[in-house]
Amino acid sequence: MNSNVIIGTAGHIDHGKTTLIKALSGIETDTTTEEKERGMSINLGFAYFDLPSGKRCGVVDVPGHERFIKNMLAGVSGINLVLLLVDSREGIMPQTKEHIDILSLLGIENYIIVMTKIDLVEEEYRELVKEDIKEFIKGTVLESSPIVEVDSISKKGIGTLLEIIDKKTEDIEAKNVEKNARLNVDRAFQVKGFGTVVTGTLIEGAVNVGDELTIYPREIRTKVRNIQVHSTDVEKAYAGQRTAINLSNIKFDEIRRGDTLATTGSLIKTYMLDSEIKLINDERANLELWDRVRVYVGTVEVMARVVPLGTDGITKGESGFVQLRLEEEVAVKNYDKFIIRTYSPMITIGGGVILDANPKKHSRFNEEILAKLKVQLEGNSKELISNYLLSHNNYLVLRDEIKKDLQLVELDLENDLEELLSDRIIFKTKLGYIHIKKYEELLEKLKTILSDYHKRYKLKVGIPKIELMSKFKLSQKEFLEIFELFIKNNEVRLEGNLVAEKDFEVNYDKKQIAEKERIERELLKGAFTPPTIKELTNGIKSNIELLDSLVDNTIIRLDAELVLHMDILDEAIKKIEEHFISSEKLTLAEFRDMTGSSRKYSMAILEYIDKLGVTRRVENYRILAKK
Repeated sequence: MNSNVIIGTAGHIDHGKTTLIKALSGIETDTTTEEKERGMSINLGFAYFDLPSGKRCGVVDVPGHERFIKNMLAGVSGINLVLLLVDSREGIMPQTKEHIDILSLLGIENYIIVMTKIDLVEEEYRELVKEDIKEFIKGTVLESSPIVEVDSISKKGIGTLLEIIDKKTEDIEAKNVEKNARLNVDRAFQVKGFGTVVTGTLIEGAVNVGDELTIYPREIRTKVRNIQVHSTDVEKAYAGQRTAINLSNIKFDEIRRGDTLATTGSLIKTYMLDSEIKLINDERANLELWDRVRVYVGTVEVMARVVPLGTDGITKGESGFVQLRLEEEVAVKNYDKFIIRTYSPMITIGGGVILDANPKKHSRFNEEILAKLKVQLEGNSKELISNYLLSHNNYLVLRDEIKKDLQLVELDLENDLEELLSDRIIFKTKLGYIHIKKYEELLEKLKTILSDYHKRYKLKVGIPKIELMSKFKLSQKEFLEIFELFIKNNEVRLEGNLVAEKDFEVNYDKKQIAEKERIERELLKGAFTPPTIKELTNGIKSNIELLDSLVDNTIIRLDAELVLHMDILDEAIKKIEEHFISSEKLTLAEFRDMTGSSRKYSMAILEYIDKLGVTRRVENYRILAKK
């Protein structure tokens, strides 16, 4: 059972919302002098009441006057159930229809229709009004909603209404308190002695006293000093609760309605939104390229230009993908819902859902983008993860980043990742996951580089790994992780520090084989004092190329002038390890004596062995590196 139920009241001006809330809760939501004098709710009311089952309901009184539609839109964020009020004397009004359109477009499906002021109307007339209401809601999301008759002054029908509210909120899904905290600010004001206070419905996560949060979209850091839920101080507020939060380190003029208070780093700031939009069935509801509209998302109103995707425009009653180019920055998440009104005159024409909160400008008829948006719309979590990894700026994406950005439940994420790995749609590394298409993109580039290298250097086993790394726009860590994946999947071959196509072999002709054997023979004969590169090749280009082909294969390069046979290197390492059995230090002179080498060669060989990590130089001697 969810004890954090948010109920919204909607309806035409003077149809009795404020009076009904007072009858239910004992709280009058017309709180300002202006509101009392004018007899209408200008701002969002803030009340609560308890149901027979013990559930506590927060109430949002959304204004009904045309001029205050914006406030009404601000209030519906996070609502579980709507009481749609209809004055028994007047019946359905044009404003009522717009409210139904807005609430339906925002995805609210739970309604009770409340006929108010029944004591002022004869029963026969009330029956006619009820029939009109039933006819009006036919074919809409409200069609099966109960109709309850009440009089808020005499309290007639209030008990029945409370029982029906209780029943209608039995199966309301609990809000996800594991998610990052997010509250769309619908009020900001100062309280003497306390400072800045904001109110709104906590639509996700939980907030504790002392939490450090960020005000979006300006990204101002603040701290929670105090929390009130239903006029009571609490240490923690949960998703689904109407909440007042006292903030420290923030000036009153630094926060306003339309801002969002959220966990730092949890929201995307953006000037563009890729979305699906549904238009109402009204002659005025059409959207064409570059139409200027008003977008209401969370508690903010922002102007935008419409760019239809995959179509030239959207006509009344239809749905379609669009990119909204905003005139101001907003901070939102994928799957946030919004309403669209015409620029002038202000008429509600549709609503939508954000599918990509941080898109790039792209072609209007890009099939890949359209396919991606369809996946987003369907909301299959496995496909969402796959699509997210494919469209991410990085090749490797950490598990926690996937969970945070897609707001997935831990168990679902775990199962989806396992299935995607099993199906080889994604691969796993220590630095995160990579989509197979990105993997193949890098592999294709790698194979092209290797193919070109082998054609150019027919006598070389492969390209040095460090040279290969420089050809990719990846960090060293990323490259090495992805390269390990290639090796593991037997895509390429690693010979020492040389990377080759897995089937590549150096083919020497008879003359080259004889030259190769001569070089290797002379290096073995020279042992720890081998001939120089110049002496081995006589400066002949073909001999130099052949010697290069042996580097990191049967010989190693000590420096620009010297090479050493690998067997001699292994012998040097063996002598060093034997020396350290009875001694803690090794000097250059000791190494020179044990190998019968010169100082010049001894120094070059020891420095190479240092690089291998076998030994480590300390002042003028060596120790074993592991010590």
